[in-house]
Amino acid sequence: MRRFMLLAGMGVGLVAADACSAGPPVLLALVAARNAAATVPQLIEAGHDVDGRDARGATPLMAAARTGAVEAMIALLDAGADPDARDGFNHWTPLLHAIHKRQAGAVGLLLERGADPNARTESLTPLIMAAADRDATIVRLLLAHGADARARGAGGATALSQAVSGGALSDIDLPLLGGCHPETVRALKEHDPGLDLPDTVAGWNALWWAKFHGCREVIDLVRRS
Repeated sequence: MRRFMLLAGMGVGLVAADACSAGPPVLLALVAARNAAATVPQLIEAGHDVDGRDARGATPLMAAARTGAVEAMIALLDAGADPDARDGFNHWTPLLHAIHKRQAGAVGLLLERGADPNARTESLTPLIMAAADRDATIVRLLLAHGADARARGAGGATALSQAVSGGALSDIDLPLLGGCHPETVRALKEHDPGLDLPDTVAGWNALWWAKFHGCREVIDLVRRS
């Protein structure tokens, strides 16, 4: 109760269901996710851990990254939040959480503040996740900050195979299936003209999906290798 009074006093509106939905929450994470940037340093000064964990091992920076709360993220990073911390569920970093929710502003900030563009899990890299999106903005940000376009994930998947598949093989949040992603493929090929589909199940499946959806432009881009 004291925590909710503190939030109310700081002008942060909360829905009770939100606070209870994921187990014992970290107060700082709730505030950060709502982009209450002015409140973040007050809570830290009051003793809240800038890298405190919720029930799934997620930090306040991860919560803010998922909602694109850039101002709150700046406040957390200025206070020493770890941009490469791993959660306890998927072992994702704040960067992966931002990509998962298609938060380009959060991705750009994290990369500018030193987040590792190649901080992978066992199954994917940030670029492989981002390449499933038809909007190439995040892919271009990652490539500009040193993401490895040739890194492989589960089943031999690469960023190019994800892009060619149109998101069908993706772990990105709510993938927009059934479409063609020529801009994403083009961004990868412009960065590395020699990039080609891997000779793996992931590569074969990606080309199948592109043909299935009639993605002629995507197929032509790949065959120019």
